[in-house]
Amino acid sequence: MESFESIQNKLIRAITESSDREKIFSLWKFWNDENSDFSVSEPASFYNSEKPMTDEEVEEYFKEEKIILPPEIMEIIKISEQEISQGKYHTNEEVEKYFDEWLKD
Repeated sequence: MESFESIQNKLIRAITESSDREKIFSLWKFWNDENSDFSVSEPASFYNSEKPMTDEEVEEYFKEEKIILPPEIMEIIKISEQEISQGKYHTNEEVEKYFDEWLKD
């Protein structure tokens, strides 16, 4: 008589290689029959994302954090804004052209 493991492996291989939907569904139905002692349940979730978030968790997850920049960075941003408003800036095309010229040398 074949060993349990051998039969188990052959059954797994037969299911895996089968393309017969009716056989697979019949086996599934048999396995999960109310009168059967062999109930197959879904595996436990490993990921938090699979359980719905509570309203509090959603609020916490999506809350905006207040970012405080150092005064030096704020000064640089102010100066940059002033220069932009005065037209002291280069377009992407101008910068790309400059780099193309620079890379040729």
